[in-house]
Amino acid sequence: MTLLIATLFAGRLVGCASGGAESEPPAASGPLPADAEEAAPAGDTVVAVGWVEGMLDAGEFEAVATALVGMPAESVTGKVLDELEAAVAGVSRRDLMALADVADDWTDDDPRIGPLFAELAVRHAFVGDTRRAHARARRVVGAGSEGDALRTAEAVLRAELSGVVDQWPVIGAILPESGSPANREYARLFAEGMEVAAAMARRAGVRVELLLEDNQGTRSGSVRAVSALVSRGASAILGPLSDENLEAAAGAAPNRVALLSPTARRLPSRRSGVYTIGAGDPGAGRTLAQATAQLGYVDAVVVHPDSPEGTLEATSFEDGFFELGGVVTRRLPYIPGTTTYAQELQQVESLAPQLLVVAAPPGDVVLLAPQIAFFGLDTLDIQVAGTAGWTAAPVLASVDIRHTNRVIAVSTTLPDAPNDPAAEFRAAYEEHFRRTLRSPVPAAGFDLLRMVLDAYGQLRRGSRGLGDAIERLRLFEGATATYSIVDGRLAREYFPVRIYNRELHHVGTDPAPPPGPGR
Repeated sequence: MTLLIATLFAGRLVGCASGGAESEPPAASGPLPADAEEAAPAGDTVVAVGWVEGMLDAGEFEAVATALVGMPAESVTGKVLDELEAAVAGVSRRDLMALADVADDWTDDDPRIGPLFAELAVRHAFVGDTRRAHARARRVVGAGSEGDALRTAEAVLRAELSGVVDQWPVIGAILPESGSPANREYARLFAEGMEVAAAMARRAGVRVELLLEDNQGTRSGSVRAVSALVSRGASAILGPLSDENLEAAAGAAPNRVALLSPTARRLPSRRSGVYTIGAGDPGAGRTLAQATAQLGYVDAVVVHPDSPEGTLEATSFEDGFFELGGVVTRRLPYIPGTTTYAQELQQVESLAPQLLVVAAPPGDVVLLAPQIAFFGLDTLDIQVAGTAGWTAAPVLASVDIRHTNRVIAVSTTLPDAPNDPAAEFRAAYEEHFRRTLRSPVPAAGFDLLRMVLDAYGQLRRGSRGLGDAIERLRLFEGATATYSIVDGRLAREYFPVRIYNRELHHVGTDPAPPPGPGR
C-alpha cells in the first residue's frame, strides 16, 4: 500500500512517500478545487495509510485527486496512477481544469500526465470544446503515455469516442412548439441554441441524442411529454418554461431524471434535481453588498420592484450589507410595471443616504436611471449602485451615459476576462445557421444543454448517476453567465464593476470624475 503523507499547509498541498524527504510541488498557476481543503486530512501532517481507498469509497474524489497531484513525481507508483485514474473520473471538469493548471509545469516524464490530461480531454470533448480537448490530448501523446490514457487521447484526436465511452447522452426537451405565438417563437429560438451545442459535441465525437416533445404549453401536455421522453431513455430534460408546467413535469418524472428550465421563476417544492435560470438569485445582492462595503459605504436605501426576484435581490443585499457593518435605512418597493418613480426618489432625497441601490430589471433601469437626475439626486452626494440590470446590454446601449457613468453594479462578465463565452457562442451560432444572432434566447438553450453534457462527461464509464454529476457543477462558463449549483439551485457568478462610457471596469477604478449619478 502506498504510504501518502498529505499536508495542507498555507494553502499548498505537500506530499511524499514513506521515508522520502518532504518537498513542495511547483507553484500552482490556478486555484485547487474548492472541496479539497474541506475533505483532505486535517492537521499539519497526517500519515494517511489507507486514506485514498477510504476517501474514494466515500466519494471524495476531489480530495484524492488533489492529494495525488500534489505528490512529488518521484513518489508516484503504479498504484498511485490507478488511484488517480479512479479519482479524476469523479471530479468535475472545472476542478480538473484547476488541477491541470497545477500540472502544466510537470515534465513529460511524469506518468500522471496520462490519466489527468486524458480525462480532461474527454470532458472538453463532451461540451464540444474541441480546441481545449485536442490540446490536452496532444499533451498525453507527446508525454509518451501508454495504456488507457493513450487510447483515450487518440480517440479524442480522431473524434471517435465509442471505445472510451460506455453511455451516450440522451437528453430531452419539453417546449411549447404549438402553444401561443410568443411561446412558439421562444421554443424555436431555444431549440436553435440546443442545436448548436449538440452539433459542437458531435463534431468532437460525442454521440448526443436530442429528443424534443411538444407540451402545447399545458400541464397535461407536460406530463405526457415527460412520459414519452423517459420511455425513450432521457436522463435529463430541458424545460418546461412556466412554473405550472415545470411543477407538473417534476411530479411526473422519476427522481433520477433532472429537469432544467430556462424561464421558470419558482421551483417545485419537495423535489430535488430541478433547476432554473429564471428564478431570483441572491448572488447579485450579496456581491454588490460586499463591493460597496469594501469601498467604505455604511448606509443605503434600496429601491426595487415588489416581485419575488426584486425582493430577493434587495433582501440579499440588505443582509450582506448588514453582516459587513452597513445599514439599509429603508427599502422602497414599487409595483412592477411602474413607469414614474417620483414617490420613491423623493423619499431617497429626504433620507439622503450615502448609497442608493436600485435592484431592478433592465427594462425598469431604462426608465428609472434618467429619473434619478430628473429629481435632482445626481446633484447630491449620493453614490448610485445597482444589480445586474444596470449592466445588461440594452441598458448600456440605450441609456445616456450621464445616467450610468460611475454607477457601481454587478455583472456576470468579468472586465478584461481572457475569454468571452458569449462572443464564442455568437460566432458558433452564426457559423452554424449562416445568419446573424439577434436574440438572447438561443444562448440559454446552448448553456443548459452544455451543462447536462458536462455532467454526462462524468458518466462515460457508467460509475455514477447524472443527478449527482449535475450537483457537482461548479463555475461552468456559459454564454449567459458562469454557473454553479449552490444548495440545490443554479446560481450565477457575479463580479462587481463600475460603469463608464458604456463599458464595464473593475469596481476599484474610478475613470470618470464627478458630476454624474455617483458621488
